[in-house]
Amino acid sequence: MSRAYAVGPEARAALAVLLLELQDAPDEPWTVEAMAARVGYDPSHFARAFQTVVGQPPLRWLRTLRLERAAHELASAPGKALEVVAEEAGYASHEAFRRAFVRAFGVPPSAMRGRPRGPRGAPPRPQGALQGRPEGLLGAPEIVRFGPLSSAVSVAAARFDDAAIAAAWRRLYTVEPPASAWELAAASPPWGFYQQDAGLPREYRCIRLGYGEKAPPGFSPWRMQAGWSARFRYEGAMAGIHALMTWIFRDWLPGSALRWRFAPVVTLFDPAVWHASRFERSRCVVHVPVQRLGGLGRGMV
Repeated sequence: MSRAYAVGPEARAALAVLLLELQDAPDEPWTVEAMAARVGYDPSHFARAFQTVVGQPPLRWLRTLRLERAAHELASAPGKALEVVAEEAGYASHEAFRRAFVRAFGVPPSAMRGRPRGPRGAPPRPQGALQGRPEGLLGAPEIVRFGPLSSAVSVAAARFDDAAIAAAWRRLYTVEPPASAWELAAASPPWGFYQQDAGLPREYRCIRLGYGEKAPPGFSPWRMQAGWSARFRYEGAMAGIHALMTWIFRDWLPGSALRWRFAPVVTLFDPAVWHASRFERSRCVVHVPVQRLGGLGRGMV
């Protein structure tokens, strides 16, 4: 009987960082050699360590990520054609895509169009102590069941920069103002977030929750499935939210033995703090969808 391949905490953290990079750019022509170079290991050592931590060989895991992205697309963009989702996942035929999807998730792609099932099993547990916690973070992160969420009114920023995001919030404020805290939210997609300087296209969507009327012209509906999320509470300077996000993805997530599953990061805001401080301070709750580092797709649906 062969001994289990030992992987230390530093190697696990390095692999967690790599998983974020793979999730940011699953369509890049990754090779085992390129992945190994990113974490500083020779390909043979890397492949064995990856198999031990993640539970799949590296290139098979990359296919899993593409399928997870497809599952996210099917759930969050019901108007997107199934053939387009299959092609973007790298499958030349619908039947090949369906077979791979069933193997990964236990259900056909069409099941993701229906009612969200929510998370299954016990919540994932983060490991390690909080290191270098950012100013404004209130308490330790909690693992909570979050969602499902839906809204008739949302608007995406034209670009991922301060001016475009501010313009999107102004547009959202043209509809009925929120009646209470946590009725305004921002959502960022589960890719193109970690590599903040890579020039990747990212979306920042402003959302009005609790709005029961028909969406005005120029706004679009939005929805998110239920799942396990790491919840971070923050109160402080507006600029500190960026530092918090950077800490979550560069430090906390790689050291937690968890990974970001394919669902958007959703931040709920208390607009009263904005208005009282003339938009210099914020009180918000950030929800980062997570699952075990070696967790596979069946727990997502």
